[in-house]
Amino acid sequence: MTALMQPAGREVSREGYDDVRRSGRQARQHQQVLDAIRQGGPCTRQRLSELTGLALSSICGRCRELLDTGQLTVIGTAGKPARQILAYVPEEANDAPRGDLLDDCTEVAQP
Repeated sequence: MTALMQPAGREVSREGYDDVRRSGRQARQHQQVLDAIRQGGPCTRQRLSELTGLALSSICGRCRELLDTGQLTVIGTAGKPARQILAYVPEEANDAPRGDLLDDCTEVAQP
Protein backbone atom coordinates (compact mmCIF):
# COMPACT_ATOMS: atom_id res chain seq x y z
CA MET A 1 0.00 0.00 0.00
CA THR A 2 1.45 3.39 -0.91
CA ALA A 3 1.49 6.41 1.35
CA LEU A 4 -1.21 8.02 -0.77
CA MET A 5 -3.58 5.14 -0.03
CA GLN A 6 -3.11 5.20 3.74
CA PRO A 7 -5.83 6.83 5.84
CA ALA A 8 -5.08 10.08 7.62
CA GLY A 9 -4.82 10.17 11.42
CA ARG A 10 -8.33 11.54 11.87
CA GLU A 11 -9.76 8.80 9.66
CA VAL A 12 -8.01 6.12 11.72
CA SER A 13 -9.18 7.71 14.98
CA ARG A 14 -12.77 7.98 13.76
CA GLU A 15 -12.73 4.42 12.49
CA GLY A 16 -11.38 3.19 15.83
CA TYR A 17 -13.97 5.19 17.77
CA ASP A 18 -16.81 3.84 15.62
CA ASP A 19 -15.52 0.30 16.20
CA VAL A 20 -15.47 0.82 19.98
CA ARG A 21 -18.99 2.25 19.92
CA ARG A 22 -20.44 -0.50 17.69
CA SER A 23 -18.83 -3.34 19.64
CA GLY A 24 -20.33 -2.24 22.95
CA ARG A 25 -16.91 -1.55 24.50
CA GLN A 26 -17.80 2.12 24.92
CA ALA A 27 -20.80 1.31 27.13
CA ARG A 28 -18.79 -1.23 29.15
CA GLN A 29 -15.97 1.27 29.63
CA HIS A 30 -18.45 3.97 30.70
CA GLN A 31 -19.79 1.55 33.30
CA GLN A 32 -16.28 0.64 34.51
CA VAL A 33 -15.41 4.32 34.98
CA LEU A 34 -18.66 5.09 36.80
CA ASP A 35 -18.34 2.01 39.04
CA ALA A 36 -14.75 2.91 39.96
CA ILE A 37 -15.71 6.46 40.94
CA ARG A 38 -18.79 5.33 42.85
CA GLN A 39 -16.73 2.81 44.84
CA GLY A 40 -13.50 4.76 45.26
CA GLY A 41 -14.81 8.31 45.37
CA PRO A 42 -13.52 11.31 43.42
CA CYS A 43 -10.21 10.68 41.64
CA THR A 44 -8.01 11.64 38.70
CA ARG A 45 -8.03 10.06 35.26
CA GLN A 46 -4.66 8.46 36.07
CA ARG A 47 -6.14 6.80 39.17
CA LEU A 48 -9.15 5.64 37.14
CA SER A 49 -6.75 4.01 34.70
CA GLU A 50 -5.08 2.16 37.59
CA LEU A 51 -8.42 1.11 39.13
CA THR A 52 -10.03 -0.12 35.91
CA GLY A 53 -7.02 -1.45 34.02
CA LEU A 54 -8.05 0.61 30.98
CA ALA A 55 -5.49 2.58 28.99
CA LEU A 56 -5.23 6.25 29.95
CA SER A 57 -6.23 7.21 26.40
CA SER A 58 -9.45 5.19 26.77
CA ILE A 59 -10.13 6.70 30.19
CA CYS A 60 -9.69 10.23 28.81
CA GLY A 61 -12.17 9.57 26.01
CA ARG A 62 -14.78 7.96 28.24
CA CYS A 63 -14.43 10.70 30.88
CA ARG A 64 -14.91 13.39 28.22
CA GLU A 65 -18.13 11.67 27.10
CA LEU A 66 -19.36 11.28 30.69
CA LEU A 67 -18.53 14.92 31.44
CA ASP A 68 -20.46 15.98 28.33
CA THR A 69 -23.54 14.02 29.46
CA GLY A 70 -23.35 15.38 33.02
CA GLN A 71 -22.66 12.02 34.67
CA LEU A 72 -19.24 13.23 35.88
CA THR A 73 -18.09 16.65 37.01
CA VAL A 74 -14.71 18.24 37.75
CA ILE A 75 -14.53 19.17 41.43
CA GLY A 76 -10.96 20.37 41.75
CA THR A 77 -7.32 19.63 41.01
CA ALA A 78 -4.50 17.79 42.75
CA GLY A 79 -0.78 17.38 42.31
CA LYS A 80 1.84 19.05 40.17
CA PRO A 81 1.27 19.21 37.33
CA ALA A 82 -2.34 19.81 38.29
CA ARG A 83 -4.71 16.98 37.41
CA GLN A 84 -8.47 17.31 37.45
CA ILE A 85 -10.39 15.39 40.09
CA LEU A 86 -13.58 13.86 38.73
CA ALA A 87 -16.67 12.97 40.74
CA TYR A 88 -19.84 11.04 39.95
CA VAL A 89 -23.04 13.07 39.62
CA PRO A 90 -26.04 11.03 40.80
CA GLU A 91 -29.00 11.23 38.43
CA GLU A 92 -31.12 13.05 41.01
CA ALA A 93 -28.35 15.66 41.39
CA ASN A 94 -28.06 16.45 37.67
CA ASP A 95 -30.28 19.50 38.18
CA ALA A 96 -28.57 20.60 41.42
CA PRO A 97 -25.93 23.34 41.40
CA ARG A 98 -22.44 21.86 41.01
CA GLY A 99 -21.21 23.58 44.19
CA ASP A 100 -23.23 21.11 46.28
CA LEU A 101 -20.86 18.32 45.27
CA LEU A 102 -17.86 20.09 46.78
CA ASP A 103 -19.33 19.95 50.29
CA ASP A 104 -18.74 16.19 50.50
CA CYS A 105 -15.17 16.20 49.17
CA THR A 106 -12.42 16.65 51.73
CA GLU A 107 -9.33 15.82 49.65
CA VAL A 108 -9.66 18.44 46.92
CA ALA A 109 -6.78 20.88 46.66
CA GLN A 110 -8.04 24.38 46.03
CA PRO A 111 -6.22 26.27 43.23
